[in-house]
Amino acid sequence: MKQALLNHIVNILLLCAGAFLVVGVIYLDVAIFKNNIGEISATEILQEIVLFAVSALFFWQVKRQPALRGGMMLIGGFFGCMFIRELDAAFDLIYHGSWVYFACLLALFCIVRAALTPKTTLRGLSAFLAHPACHYTVCGLVLVLVFSRVFGMNAIWKVVMEGEYVRAVKNIVEEGTEFMGYVLCLGATVAFIRRKEPLKTL
Repeated sequence: MKQALLNHIVNILLLCAGAFLVVGVIYLDVAIFKNNIGEISATEILQEIVLFAVSALFFWQVKRQPALRGGMMLIGGFFGCMFIRELDAAFDLIYHGSWVYFACLLALFCIVRAALTPKTTLRGLSAFLAHPACHYTVCGLVLVLVFSRVFGMNAIWKVVMEGEYVRAVKNIVEEGTEFMGYVLCLGATVAFIRRKEPLKTL
């Protein structure tokens, strides 16, 4: 009981540290680097690092947990495609929108590999869905894919600022929310990998 309570306290403190990190990096961009949190900013770079870490950790599980191989491959591929999407500005140097082709290649590779071992795919996905880390991951993805996009709409902030629209404010809200979502996903991934309890499935 005491150990479980201690674990929850540690998790809360780590989430708080993640929140402070997000705010600190945004402050660094705005107050020190004097940028509007565009494609080249500390916030964007750290988002990409976090996404890469999440994807790499799941791909690491492909070798570390053979019984879960297919499921870990699909989850790692999903976050890998998100990582490629975050690098769209770099891929635009090839030509605009080329990130789609690289993401599709990665997705196809992961789907084919997962299809070759259907039992490990179902077992891996089921094990992740049954673990509490899945709930944090879903919350993080909702922040990234839904809330940050909707709450960061230009139309909202133009109304809020009543004709004195400053794009940096909109960027802070959108990118800050997105960054926090990625931090939640990373925390959940680490929690899943470091689990000590026996794996359950749905």
